[in-house]
Amino acid sequence: MKLTLNLASRSYLNRRALYFGYAIVIAALTCLLMINVFSSLQTLRHEGQVRQHLAGLESEQAQQAATTRKELDARQQNRLLADVAFANDILSSDSFRWTELLDRLEKVVPDRVRLRQLKPDYKEGSLRIEGDAKTVTDLRVLLDQLILSPDFTDVYLLSQSRQDGAAGQQVIKYSILIRGALSYE
Repeated sequence: MKLTLNLASRSYLNRRALYFGYAIVIAALTCLLMINVFSSLQTLRHEGQVRQHLAGLESEQAQQAATTRKELDARQQNRLLADVAFANDILSSDSFRWTELLDRLEKVVPDRVRLRQLKPDYKEGSLRIEGDAKTVTDLRVLLDQLILSPDFTDVYLLSQSRQDGAAGQQVIKYSILIRGALSYE
């Protein structure tokens, strides 16, 4: 049999030390709370300063942009427009389908006519053709077929001349302008 006896006059738990421990924990938590509140206030103040600085930079940038636009003189504008036009020319020439044009030309060029140069003008959508024909009749057939073709509009004979060709034969050198030849369909 086991007996439990407590002969102490007061309880074994030291309440004074316990309350002192509670007081220390409460004081530490209060200090941490104060530090967090102080840190939050500093962060809010710093955020306000950063916003003010950012607003100042944005207004300064807007002023610089307005000044830069005013300072862009006519020479620079012309150079910029020329650069844009050059880029647009490159894009339009790159988007043109040469195989379709050559197929259309192959259908209308007679056997005894030779094409030497094709000079496109992408801005006007025209094509200048230079070449040789054996006879004036062959050149006339070429012109008639170009005019009758639904693929080409406004065919103009710019020049023709008789010259010596290979092996001493006479050939007809010609230059033709075709408007509407460079369609982007």
